[in-house]
Parts: sequence; structure tokens; C-alpha cells
Amino acid sequence: MEVECGNITVLTKKITVVLNNQSNESYSNFIALVIKLQTMKTLHLLSFILYCLVLGCSPQKNSNDKNTLYSIELNPSKSKSIDWRQIFDTSSIEVIPLETKEESLLTWAERFYAKDSMYTFLSDNRIITFKKDGNFAFQISSQGRGPGEYIVTEDFYIDDNQHFFVLDRNGHKIVEYSPGGRFINEIYIGVFGSSFIKINEDLWAIYIGSSSSENSSFRLNYYSIKENKIIKRFKEIKENELNWRHYQDNSNFVQLDKKIFFYYSLNYTIYELTENGIIPYYNLDCGKYQIPDQILEKEYTSVVDFDKNIKNHEYIARIMPIFITNNELYLGFQFENNYLHAFHYGKTTTVIEKYYNFLGITGFTIPTNEAILPVNFQNGFFYYIVESTLIPDHLKKTFSKQHNLPQLDENANPLLLKVKTKAHENKE
Repeated sequence: MEVECGNITVLTKKITVVLNNQSNESYSNFIALVIKLQTMKTLHLLSFILYCLVLGCSPQKNSNDKNTLYSIELNPSKSKSIDWRQIFDTSSIEVIPLETKEESLLTWAERFYAKDSMYTFLSDNRIITFKKDGNFAFQISSQGRGPGEYIVTEDFYIDDNQHFFVLDRNGHKIVEYSPGGRFINEIYIGVFGSSFIKINEDLWAIYIGSSSSENSSFRLNYYSIKENKIIKRFKEIKENELNWRHYQDNSNFVQLDKKIFFYYSLNYTIYELTENGIIPYYNLDCGKYQIPDQILEKEYTSVVDFDKNIKNHEYIARIMPIFITNNELYLGFQFENNYLHAFHYGKTTTVIEKYYNFLGITGFTIPTNEAILPVNFQNGFFYYIVESTLIPDHLKKTFSKQHNLPQLDENANPLLLKVKTKAHENKE
């Protein structure tokens, strides 16, 4: 039986529609098409159907694949001044004074976790934990080269069992401590880790920046405890990046419920981490303000050299930190000689250059270049670490009275301020 080319064209179009729309009804229609074509005793057509079936049964692209990324526009030309209270619900604010004593003194808070009514900070190579009321609980300060000790840490992690894990950058290991800070175990990972996160009981995701070594020349590494080695590597470090690409880049993971996200500066994609790999999830669309590839491919003597180069152009760089909630993104980025903030909710992104009534303090106006971003988002709250020196002198008494605080002392530990967004409150 001869088949006209016109019939093949029509049926091909129908098959294409079916394969692009894989509902139960579509598959029923597809089977009907197959039966119809089987009456056409044409070997070429049967081969064509088999080819279509192979395509149709192939794994489909993830909904967050690079072709279907959720795009968030960052346009610094649209930056504006806003009232901080437009984003945050001031009625949800809680301010916790942190006890000041020699062993609890925070010189600079590099990392922060709020876990089971405990507040934990990384400061000056120590892990310092406070109780819910702000009173000092204990510290982990085990500097050294022996078992249970660490040389330099830039990150720590607390798991669901309240075990502490300290990433020893120079010692190339992860040191585990009990909920009270007692040494339990250590894992030699063989790389210069600058940040890390636990994927499951076997896998750790470790970011090394541009610190290439004989064990890995990739930015992101999956280390398996069972196999005692790195089993997956992502984002190869190019040779021209070795001197400069670790660009103020020490905040790289976001945990939101069961999801883990990964990002790094001078990159415009936020990835979801899975046991099997990384999936592009968000695209930060900077348009004409994105750094061209040819700029990133040049040779630079240092980070300072690179920084000088891009500040002479209208480029968005150093997009970090990034905070992700179920319906919001909050981040900061460098633009020329300024540092702007951006808040994304729904389908709208607001680029911010100045806040009014910052931290809920009436009359407190501050540019984003001088303002602070939160240090974490956990348990439905954004957490700020507020030094008393940040608050203008003429507003200190008002702030103290508003939150039933003693007189602010510049030599005391900073305040921990927790607050919910209005979007979060409305969702609840």
C-alpha cells in the first residue's frame, strides 16, 4: 500500500503534538495513531514511529532545566529608596541581647545558625553558642593540628542531631563534635574547603573557590564518607582563575526545608543540589550589566586587579549573600562603587539603594552601601546581627525603649534581631 507524503506530514505533526503533551489522553491518541499507521505496510514509517517512541520515552528535562529557569531581573538603573517596613513586619521583631563575657565575645560574626532555640556563631576561629535568651552556653575553640583540633575554619554546620561539624580549611578535614562540644570524629577530605553543607548521611558538598589542588580542580565537590573520597566534581576551575577568582566568595549554600541551593559570586545561576548533581534553578538576569565572558577570561594578577577593572564599567558582580524563602529572594550585589540590595517577591524585583526606617527604627535612613543584610533565614525569620554603632546616637534611646533593652554599649556583644517579612506573615 502506497502512502502519500501529505498523509505522512499530517501524522508526523500529530505525533509531535502528542509527544510534547504527555497526558494520559495524549498517549491514548498516540496509540490510536500507531494503530492507524500500522495499517500502512511501510517499513520507513514503522522505523519513524520507533524513532518517535524513543524520543518520547526519553527522560524529560527537569522543570527547572536551564531552558526553563525561573528568571529574576536585576536592573541597577531602576534602584530606588524604600521604607524597610514595606518588606518587614515590625510587629514580629524580637531583639535578643547576647551576653558579653570573655569567652563569648564576638569580634566578627562570619556564620550564624538558629537551631532548636540555640543561636550559634562563627567568630574569630571559634564556634560560640548562646541560649534562646541570649545567655552564653558554650564554645568550641580547639585550634591546633592534632585529632579533634582545627587550624582555620571558615564554616560550620549543625545537623538535625545537634552535632557540630567544623570545616578545617588548612587541615583539609571536617571535625565532628557532640551537642555540648565534645570531639567525636574527623574526616580527611583532602581539599581547601571554604564552605560546605551536608546533603545526606553519606555526602558532603564542599566548595573550594579557586583553591585548586591535586585532589580537585573543581569548585564544587561531593565527598562520600562511605567511599572515603570525592566522587563528583562540578564547575572546573580555569587556569586563568587561580590568582583571582575566589572573589569575596565564602557564602555558597542555602538550605530551605529539604532543598539545598548553591551559588557563587561572578556567576548568574542559582543551582539546586541533589544527590546526583546540580540543577539550574534560578537565573539572575542582569541584562547589559552582566560581566561579559571575555572579561572573565582575561588574566589578572589578583582579586584587587580584577576589582579595579570591573568597577570602571557598569557590571553587576559579587552577588551575595543570597537568601531564599518559599516565595522570596533577598540578596546584595556590587555595582560599580556601590553595593545594592534586591528583594524579589511574586513576579516583582525591587532593587534598593536606600532604606527609610531601617530595622523598624523611625527616622533611621541609611544607604545600602552602609546598611547590613541579614545573616540567615531560618524558622520563618530573617536574622540580623546589629552592632550598636550602626544605630545613630540620637535614635539609640528610642530603639532601646521600643524593645525594652538596657542602654546600648559599644563594647558589648551585638544584638540579634529576628523579623518576619510581610509576605511570610500574609502566607501564614
